[in-house]
Amino acid sequence: MKRRVVFALISIGFTYMAGQIVLMRQLLVVFYGNELSLGITLASWLFWSALGSWVSGKWMGGRIGRVVTLAIGEIALAVLMPLSLLAARAIPLCLNYLPGEIIGIAPMSLATVFLLAPVCILGGFLFVLGCEVYKFHSETASPIKVEVSDGASRIGYVYILGAIGASIGGLTTSLLLIRLLSPLYIMFLIGSLSLLAAFFLLWKRKSLVASTGILIIIFLFLILSGQIDSLRRWSLNLQWRNYRLLTSQDSVYGNVSVTRKENLFSIFSNGLYNFTVPDKSTSERNAHFPLLEHPGPQEVLLVGGGSSGQLREVLKHPVERVDYVELDPLVIELARKYLPANEALSDARVRVLSNLDGRLFIKRTSQKYDVVIINLPDPHTAQLNRFYTLEFYNEVKRVLRDRGILSFVMYSNPNSISEEQSQLYMTLKNTLEEVFPEVKITPGRTNYFLAAKQKGILTLDWRVLMDRARERKIETEYMREYYLYSELSRERIDFFQKRMAQSKVTGINTDFEPIAYYYDLVLWNTYFKYNLKRLFKAVSPKRIYLAAAFIYLFLLAPLWLKGLRGRAPRRAVLTCVGLTGFAEITFQIVTLLAFQVIYGYVYYKLGIILTSYM
Repeated sequence: MKRRVVFALISIGFTYMAGQIVLMRQLLVVFYGNELSLGITLASWLFWSALGSWVSGKWMGGRIGRVVTLAIGEIALAVLMPLSLLAARAIPLCLNYLPGEIIGIAPMSLATVFLLAPVCILGGFLFVLGCEVYKFHSETASPIKVEVSDGASRIGYVYILGAIGASIGGLTTSLLLIRLLSPLYIMFLIGSLSLLAAFFLLWKRKSLVASTGILIIIFLFLILSGQIDSLRRWSLNLQWRNYRLLTSQDSVYGNVSVTRKENLFSIFSNGLYNFTVPDKSTSERNAHFPLLEHPGPQEVLLVGGGSSGQLREVLKHPVERVDYVELDPLVIELARKYLPANEALSDARVRVLSNLDGRLFIKRTSQKYDVVIINLPDPHTAQLNRFYTLEFYNEVKRVLRDRGILSFVMYSNPNSISEEQSQLYMTLKNTLEEVFPEVKITPGRTNYFLAAKQKGILTLDWRVLMDRARERKIETEYMREYYLYSELSRERIDFFQKRMAQSKVTGINTDFEPIAYYYDLVLWNTYFKYNLKRLFKAVSPKRIYLAAAFIYLFLLAPLWLKGLRGRAPRRAVLTCVGLTGFAEITFQIVTLLAFQVIYGYVYYKLGIILTSYM
């Protein structure tokens, strides 16, 4: 029996860690890749697990040390894992958010806390129960009492067994399962392992072992018959309601979904909207604005968005070479398969570089470019903010030729600019001006940030841009005289510059001081009824230090309270344990964010990082 208990404890660790990795990756997709969800998830996971351990230890410890209860807990864990994944996909529906809509911090936190409560409370309960069961069978396995009967040693052995299972589960999931199977398949597979452990624990109890065997058969039938695919499609269609979901696939870098609404095809990466095809107006603007700013572009670098139709527009210019960099090769694969008019990807002048981070490519390449176009969403996440920092702009400057131009785009209301938006824009403008001698921003509903390596290159004169378009014999439907005249009218330019001048922001956006990420977070929170705008605006370095000091004093309070002097040693130990946990979870979150800032694909390495802490 002791061996079966040991296997059960290892399987709990395996299931718990594998399930945590899959759930955290799914929540990243639901919350549009926002890394803040990682901290919220880890905090919720530990809180509910601790609560489950405390409640079971305080009120049920010593009375629940039965193998049957442990087996039932394993069965419950097997069922809860796939249910939790399905519930995670239903979060936007439950919160009444549309597919692709960014979820605010407050609803994100509440949804995560409630979602993780059942599985984490059960996990904490099983740890305490495992200690009781392991103690009983260790003592009865030998007529001589050994050290394992000691409470501390017993907990240590159980923790080691759980850590072994967690390490195996984390490595297996990160290196193998996420590459081969969909998240729902993984959940049913690790659930089958828990059911197998329960089956062995109940071996001598015929009625219970028969019921567990039936559950194992059901799980295996779902896995082998393809019924999980039907369940997966149902849950995804529920998540992407109001759209016709063509496909939703996972790669090591994230989730890519392709939707269709009438004749419009859209691609979402990690739940965040990327682009729609056909959208000729946007493709023309995003390609021709920066290329017409340059007197003679020949070498062009496009980071992201090449499958949106923008690449086709770039090739209308007399360019000799276009390098298109895309981190996730799945984006290109699905674009070729589902999106219309992607023949530009096969043009002889185009070099497609997939499975490669755009920033890493720019840092390592020796190629020089006339125009670098960053075609990525706003700095909604730490991953995206990497392409709006001082360090990145210095790397771009190195690969630009003498008259080279950098371009990226933001979208706004053409007739009004909020205070939060002007703060974000001024941060980006300040950062660009630290690197480039000439920076201009176009007004209108599409704001192009243009930075040149030399002065005298950029212009906001619509006549100059139109003359260059005629000289290059570029045929367009939307980038015509009337559009350029409207967008670059003197009135619009003066209004935009006056509004920007009213902002008092002087900060610079850097990799490890991502204030553009912060201002973007403030901006998006203004769009929600229940937002945390005031809380975010109250944040400052001084207040952060004060809050940290308050937390430290709070953790040390048990040593100073009256009436506890006689129990000071015990309280000191508990305080040290609490401080250790506080430091560990803080370091874990900082590690995840730092990895995302430096490399940009924490979704891929999430499991390895979490497992390393075991």
